[in-house]
Amino acid sequence: MLPIQNNKMTLVDVCASVADELATVQRLFDTELTSNSIIIAEMINQVAHFRGKMLRPMLVILAGKASGDLNNDHFTLGAVMEMVHMATLVHDDVLDEADSRRKGKTINALHGNEAAVILGDLLISHSFHLCSSINAQQASRIVANTATIVCEGELLQLHHRGNLHLTEDEYFQIIGGKTASLIAASCYLGCWASKQDESICQSMLLIAAFFKS
Repeated sequence: MLPIQNNKMTLVDVCASVADELATVQRLFDTELTSNSIIIAEMINQVAHFRGKMLRPMLVILAGKASGDLNNDHFTLGAVMEMVHMATLVHDDVLDEADSRRKGKTINALHGNEAAVILGDLLISHSFHLCSSINAQQASRIVANTATIVCEGELLQLHHRGNLHLTEDEYFQIIGGKTASLIAASCYLGCWASKQDESICQSMLLIAAFFKS
């Protein structure tokens, strides 16, 4: 049972409730990204330091538990969503010319922009490779669609960089693409992996409009 103080559940409580499942996701993540190259392995290890509370894998697991029983697809999809998220962080640091993240040096600060861009691409490539191990096209389509929306959100942000007259709608369009789309997809995929009907999966979406055909 989750420890609840003052009738409120904290994020720490939620993390603790799925700690074992997140550990499985992390092992899949690390196994998928194993490299025989010492240089590449070092860079991947540096990316691992960017992990926070693994919110997106957590949402996959929680949505799965809320809608049915967990299976191996939940862990795979949790690792996939974390890889996509990590790729966006690596690319964001290049675009923002950032030197540090989570009290550590960014990939671009350590190895240059070119290496950081390719490493981000490598993470995306691995995410699709891992996702292809699931015996269904729907998961890959959702992940691909989400990656497209994230890129569109980033392009919109670049277009509006320095725009002091940015409207509220434009702001929400940007963050909806860059941040909310990954969160929505994680909720959807968690429910989908529990083999629920599409109507129930849609109810898990925070932003259902992102998944229009």
